[in-house]
Amino acid sequence: MAADAVSTILYRRASIISLKGEAFDLSENIIEFDYYEDILKQAVTAKIKVMSSFSYVNQLPIRGGEKVEMIIETAFGETVFEGDNALYVYKVSDINTERMVEECTIHLTSLEHFSNQSTRCMKKYNFQGIGEHVEDILKNTLGTKKNIKVEPTANSYTFIGNSKKPFYTLTWLGSKSISQVTDKSGVSGEGKEGLNKGTAGFLCYENYDGYHFRSIDSLVANTQVQDGKSDLEPKFSYTYTGKVIEAAKLKNNVTIMRYNFEKNIDLRGALRVGMYCNQFYYYNTRNNELSLYNYKLKDEIKNATKLGNEESITVNSDFASVPTRTMFRTSDHGTLNPSGALTESQSDSGGDAILAKSVSRINLLFTQALNILVPLNIKLKVGDFIYCEFPLIEGGQSSDVDDQMSGNYVIRELHHHFSPNQNTTSLKLMRDSYGLYGQNQ
Repeated sequence: MAADAVSTILYRRASIISLKGEAFDLSENIIEFDYYEDILKQAVTAKIKVMSSFSYVNQLPIRGGEKVEMIIETAFGETVFEGDNALYVYKVSDINTERMVEECTIHLTSLEHFSNQSTRCMKKYNFQGIGEHVEDILKNTLGTKKNIKVEPTANSYTFIGNSKKPFYTLTWLGSKSISQVTDKSGVSGEGKEGLNKGTAGFLCYENYDGYHFRSIDSLVANTQVQDGKSDLEPKFSYTYTGKVIEAAKLKNNVTIMRYNFEKNIDLRGALRVGMYCNQFYYYNTRNNELSLYNYKLKDEIKNATKLGNEESITVNSDFASVPTRTMFRTSDHGTLNPSGALTESQSDSGGDAILAKSVSRINLLFTQALNILVPLNIKLKVGDFIYCEFPLIEGGQSSDVDDQMSGNYVIRELHHHFSPNQNTTSLKLMRDSYGLYGQNQ
């Protein structure tokens, strides 16, 4: 980090390769380059705004599927889109040729986005860890050659693909997965006394490093289960001073330029999705039994890892103790093992009730949404967690650190913007509780 991140940028390479295999240089014609990641999406996207006396659209020509390779040098190092990490054209927009030059925006995405449209999960997936199914789908169905980091799950599952698309199937499996770092899981009791225990929920997403399948519990703790390590230190620390940023100062590289809260409290929305309390009816078609499992997030999250220092969820007990959503599932015993006998389903022990836990945990993580704008930092990626510090405002002045707003946040969405002297990174951050530090710190 030896230079001002806002102004330092160099396109060492920027080429678009036609469908005939011819490479054309873009580096002198790029006005802006924008790169996007989202923790809820399985493909990264980007767009290039170009202006040239050469008509790329008509003379190259651009018809969709062209490969784009780039190497960009910044104050935080190089970002490389080459080989397996290259981007591909899916759309061209805003074409303007009025001034005898062509201006247009070229929209890009990863190769796996196209593979998702042309492949399906067709086979039967035998009873084994869900993480193994995810890795199989990414490698053998989607055909990705990128790095894959899959966190092992504590539960196993068997299913038939039913011609579903890979991205859909990966998201569906995430809602059925339990993390190995979860202290409690499963169900207890029978009939109306059944309880849904613990937390659940995984996210599958792509960032610059490749594909990730991670539990929310390990995400908020920054526990790298898939790598066999736990790193509780945030990747970067950013501070908002409220002062005008002076040009060409290296300390500006970790300064928050602007911020705003997109979401903070939405009790009505939380009650609608059953985040605080829900009930799950499960009908077992084999023995003709109906079970009811009650789930109270306030009781189950008490000892779980969180980003803030709240020991539990602070909400009116009338709302936290009364079910506001009811879910229903019927068991499926139609999957046969090689011997022809019925396969024992995890659903027989209330496994489908994981869905109710996943809904609560995922919505809790999205309780707070904070948008910040910082100088360009290509080392940031969705799934990382960073520390943000904000001043406490009293009497129109900042006297101390705001210990409720400040703290650790997970990066949910990321937008790198590359343009001359205006290189920035926009982040949408999320966290599941208030307070300066979590219980592990």
